[in-house]
Amino acid sequence: MSRAPVASSDGDDARRARRNAQARALCRRACELLNLPIDTAVTALANVLKFYKRRDAIERASEDEARKRAKVSPELVVQAGIYLACKLEESVVRLADVVAATAATLDGEDGTVALDDRADVRLSEADARERAEGEMLAGYAVVGRGAGDEGAEAMNAARDGDAMNAATGALYYAYKDRILVLEQEMLRAMEYELNTAQPHVYMFHIVHVIGGSRELACAASATLLDALFATAEPVGEEEAPTIAAAAVRRASVNLKCEKDLKSANGKMWYEILGFDAAAMDAVEERLREGSAT
Repeated sequence: MSRAPVASSDGDDARRARRNAQARALCRRACELLNLPIDTAVTALANVLKFYKRRDAIERASEDEARKRAKVSPELVVQAGIYLACKLEESVVRLADVVAATAATLDGEDGTVALDDRADVRLSEADARERAEGEMLAGYAVVGRGAGDEGAEAMNAARDGDAMNAATGALYYAYKDRILVLEQEMLRAMEYELNTAQPHVYMFHIVHVIGGSRELACAASATLLDALFATAEPVGEEEAPTIAAAAVRRASVNLKCEKDLKSANGKMWYEILGFDAAAMDAVEERLREGSAT
């Protein structure tokens, strides 16, 4: 017998919205630190958004508050989303680098993202001893340990207080185990549809067709990324051209070059190409709202 969905409180909805916004911010900054191509960054974002869309539905049907928050920290979800995107888009990036990039974003001196829920990846006593012995044999000091510190409790406490520079040894495998489990759940959330809509492909084509400059292409690319990371919903293939056109139009206005673009009989380029101006307006409004938050 199926159980009726549990009513979701405004507080739960606000928490989810805040968590998802934090995940988008973390995903963008980590992709920037990793210097990922646009298509990989867009795919990583889509992976994260699809995961949380499915997870939010599960949480609304669950009475177990502990289950709601377990193992879905944006820290781990973003790591899984980026790592999976690198596989799908053939960007050669190690999992350890993905973990280090998110850690640098969260713990570094210039950390720009704060999370309500951090990943709690811990070492066992045996793993802690093994890692300490390996680091000492390799000539590295164990980060954050004092002369008398021993065991997992001390090492985990040190990690809580100091920025984690890298995931190595047993700690790397602890992260890997958690991330690969999330990756499987992420694939289910994607319904194993491995192709991700890539609005920037349409955007570059539009700039070429309307005779836009390289400066317009660069500005439109940045505007498009702003639009994508400002929304909590994954972009569908049917929406991608409209979002791309809206990004080009907004960028041309910012650069004050809209009059230099192709037009005919008093019609703007997007009207000639058959885009829905009202739909483009809605995208730009969403972008403005996202920029204000």
